[in-house]
Amino acid sequence: MSVVGGIPHYPFSFRGDALASELGRFVVEEPVTRVVTNAGALGWLVTGYDAAREALKDPRLSRSLIADPEMPQEDHSAPPLSVVGTMTMLRAAGLRDEAVKGMGPRQPHISLERVRDIASTLLTTMTAKGRANTEPGDLVADFALPWASQVSCELLGLPTEAAPELAGWFRLLCTGEEADEHLFSDWTKALSRFDDWMTDIGTEGLLGRLALLNRSSGHPLSHRELVEIALFLFVSGLGNPAGFLALCGLVLAREPELAARLRAEPQALPGALEELYRWSVMLGDSITRVAREEAGIGGVRVRAGELVLISIDAANRDPAVFDSPDRLDIDRRPSAPHLRFGQGRHFCPAAALNRAQTEVAMRALLDTVPGLRLAVAPEEIRWRQDHAVLLPETIPVRW
Repeated sequence: MSVVGGIPHYPFSFRGDALASELGRFVVEEPVTRVVTNAGALGWLVTGYDAAREALKDPRLSRSLIADPEMPQEDHSAPPLSVVGTMTMLRAAGLRDEAVKGMGPRQPHISLERVRDIASTLLTTMTAKGRANTEPGDLVADFALPWASQVSCELLGLPTEAAPELAGWFRLLCTGEEADEHLFSDWTKALSRFDDWMTDIGTEGLLGRLALLNRSSGHPLSHRELVEIALFLFVSGLGNPAGFLALCGLVLAREPELAARLRAEPQALPGALEELYRWSVMLGDSITRVAREEAGIGGVRVRAGELVLISIDAANRDPAVFDSPDRLDIDRRPSAPHLRFGQGRHFCPAAALNRAQTEVAMRALLDTVPGLRLAVAPEEIRWRQDHAVLLPETIPVRW
């Protein structure tokens, strides 16, 4: 752990297969503690479960204020309002309800059968290529990233032929030094592509529906705002689903007994996924808020204008709430829910859809690749550095 002036520098690690030891220590010893961010700003890191729930639900802690460049930041540049205030912008234009509907479990844009078909096709291609070339498959490049990209394109109404290109846009989730070097130019190029697509958007998909309703809004979003929101919705639909599916695939490839049990007991898969949501280490940075006014979080006084960094990964491993929290136990019946999708008014509107889509993709993996196993030792898995969502560089597998 690096320190700046005696204060820990956060983030601590970009490995997704184990919680950073510093987070494990703070969650027990100091669930709200001072840290220094990549931007050199002081912030309060929240790791304890109770304190994290409190912070996530507290209306005095603002998400939109993060876009104010005068406020303390995680990274050197403030994110655009379209990234941190998407729902606020959609609400002002009267489009929030349609957006929530379009990300809900009964959205009309892509069926679960189609989601399963995309997964099965990718896996069949991966295994056929492996048999022909005797090369291992890769659950990142051959499965998780293209699956999330294709599903998100069809949900949003983007050109499906662009999905392979868009799968490479995971880099838009970079942070720290990586963001300082690449993010501005990459984000600018991505906005240009989305400007073209949103200029010619039809009425298909969630984006087409939002663009149509925006034309009759009493307070319509500008074309630029629609473009930025569209890009953010795609990146969100790529990053977290791909990262989580890749981690699930890594677990199954590393633990063939678990995979065998889930094949034999398919009814156990939903519960297993909930445990994986709890157990997973997904965030390279944090859920970030700025205090609008003074607030008490976990017994600590947070002053107006101060930065609050919430580690969902650490909160979901709090031993005061979850017995043996580092153990993955699909039979676990926790007394409290995990916080993977947030809490309160910022609870992820796509949570139920993500659960359903990930479940059918996992069933496709279990059914299509019954002999799944890692092609390398677990310790050889390398993780992408300086990214907000954790993802291995590759997950080489055989079957």
